[in-house]
Amino acid sequence: MVCTKATAAELTPDVAAMPRVATIDPRFQSYNIEMVEVTGGRFWKPYGAAGAQADAKAERFAPRTPIDLRDDRLRKLAAALAPAYLRVSGTWANSTFFADTGAPPTTPPAGFKGVLTRRQWLDVIDFSHAVDARIVTSFAISAGTRDATGRWTPEQARQLLAFTRSTGGEIAAAEFMNEPDLPAIGGAPDRYDAAPTAGTLLRSAPS
Repeated sequence: MVCTKATAAELTPDVAAMPRVATIDPRFQSYNIEMVEVTGGRFWKPYGAAGAQADAKAERFAPRTPIDLRDDRLRKLAAALAPAYLRVSGTWANSTFFADTGAPPTTPPAGFKGVLTRRQWLDVIDFSHAVDARIVTSFAISAGTRDATGRWTPEQARQLLAFTRSTGGEIAAAEFMNEPDLPAIGGAPDRYDAAPTAGTLLRSAPS
């Protein structure tokens, strides 16, 4: 006895005849560099590193030096993705102090956990120009950015925006903070509430 199996004829779509229903931004395919990769600090261990396995008791972080944004190979690889957006953010950005001075502090000021220097941010700006990637970032929201009543103040955001403009850079877009749904691990104050913070942001948002 011979069994036969009927199969539907394979369809070959004619892409040229398909109607266009939408378009996407040419920068749709983009990428992120963590703020702590720019500043250096304790960050996730690389895959395959000792102690980086799926062991809940293992130390998951390790000291990392700042990424070299002037590296020719890195720039060539990034430029191949152009045009794109370059997002410099991450949980660490929530508590990173922008040192708008020629002599940055060696340790973070009270209420911050990291320091971003002018030189490091200039490297981000230069990288964005070199690889045709517009900058997207987020502002610090930790205790160091807040007044005595706990309200967020825009001074750090203003300094970062003003410095960026003064050096020929541009920030295409900015988040208020990274992962606002996880305030406890994101550097937000105790009993963080989005409502008063949003009100303060609307009243004093940097232009």
